[in-house]
Amino acid sequence: MVKAEITIGTCYGDAIIPVEVVGKGPRPGTVWVRALNGLEPFTKNSHGGPYQDSTTVVHIPHLRDVRVENDPEEAPICEAIEPGELEVQVSPQDHLLPADWFLESAYEDRTCSE
Repeated sequence: MVKAEITIGTCYGDAIIPVEVVGKGPRPGTVWVRALNGLEPFTKNSHGGPYQDSTTVVHIPHLRDVRVENDPEEAPICEAIEPGELEVQVSPQDHLLPADWFLESAYEDRTCSE
């Protein structure tokens, strides 16, 4: 989970909001963020009028104190591997393949004999 902070100006002064970066934004240089701790600090408009929401799009330079944290409820993604625990098996045929073996279809004969 990527966490950061953003600053929002309010009529009472600046508020620092902790957010989680949840995805790439709709335009270059933007990201979707979700406010943490149950906050809904972002005002959005719909056909029914303004409402408060926990997600918004922000420009990347507005993110401060960006850090990667593990969610305590999630299982760890990887475990430490002890030296000698991992064994890699290489096929003896791997070194016999030509460097451009994946381009074989590009060399087929396209001439028509009529």
